[in-house]
Amino acid sequence: MRASPRAMTLALCCAGLLASAPAHAGWLDGVLGQGTSADAKQRVWQLHEFTRIELVAREAGSEPNQHPAQLQAEVLRQQLALVQFAGRNGPQPLFAADELGELAGPLAQALGRAGPGDDVLLLSSARRAGDIFLAPTAVTARLFVQSGQLQLIVNDARLEFYDAYRGTHTAPRFSFGSRTVAGKVALQGGASRRADWVSVPLQGAAAPAAVAAPAVAPAAPAAQAAPAPAPRKALDAPAVDDIERRLETLKRLREKNLITEDEYQQKRKEILQLL
Repeated sequence: MRASPRAMTLALCCAGLLASAPAHAGWLDGVLGQGTSADAKQRVWQLHEFTRIELVAREAGSEPNQHPAQLQAEVLRQQLALVQFAGRNGPQPLFAADELGELAGPLAQALGRAGPGDDVLLLSSARRAGDIFLAPTAVTARLFVQSGQLQLIVNDARLEFYDAYRGTHTAPRFSFGSRTVAGKVALQGGASRRADWVSVPLQGAAAPAAVAAPAVAPAAPAAQAAPAPAPRKALDAPAVDDIERRLETLKRLREKNLITEDEYQQKRKEILQLL
C-alpha cells in the first residue's frame, strides 16, 4: 500500500529532527553552561570596568605555587572578610561585604585554574563607606597559595583614580603587590609575613588575629613640589551623566531633610569640582 504524500512528509520531518538532536543538545549545553566550553582556559575575569581578576606568570625567582587550589567560594569570602588595613580613622575592612560577595566566586575559579607558575592579580573598585557621592577607590593585590595558606599581598587599599581618569581620559595604571618590594599598606587579619602581606588560613573561618597598633605613627615623607597640573580635557558624556546623577540624588536627600544644608553644600561643592 502506497503511503500518502502527507505521511511521507511527516516521516521525513521526524527523521531530520532525530538526526540533528545531538548537535542541538550540544548547542543548548553551551548556552546553559553545562557542556565543555572555551572558558576552560579562561585567564581573565572582567567583572566591571575597573574590577578584574587575572592569571599572570609567577614573579621571577619565586617558588612554585600550590596551584591549582580547590577552594570553596564561601570559605574564601569569610576569610577575606577578616582582613583589615590601617586606615585614617583606625582599622577598616579591606573589602566591603557586597564587594566580597561578587569577588569570591571568580577568585575561587581563578585559583582553581591556576598552575604552579601562575599568580592571581586582583583589581577591585567600589564606592566605599556607603557614600554614593564618593568616587570609586581601588584595592590592588596579588594572591597565591603556598604553605597551605592563601598569600595576600596588597599594594593599594584605597587608591583614588576615578576622578583623574574622568577628567583626563587617560587610562589609569595599577600596581599590584610584590614578594620582593614591600608596599605601604599595613594589614591585619592573618599571619603577618610583612606589613602588606598576610597568610590567610583556608580551613574554615577563624577570628582575626590581634595585631597591636603601632605606638607611633610613621613619619610622613618629606614634602615635594607638586608638578604643574596638566590642562584638563572636556568631560565625556558618561562623566557628565555621572556628575548630574550625583547632584540630583544629593538634591533629593536635602529636600527630604535627610542631610543638613551644610552637608548638602559641602557635597555639592565636591561634586562640582569634577567639572
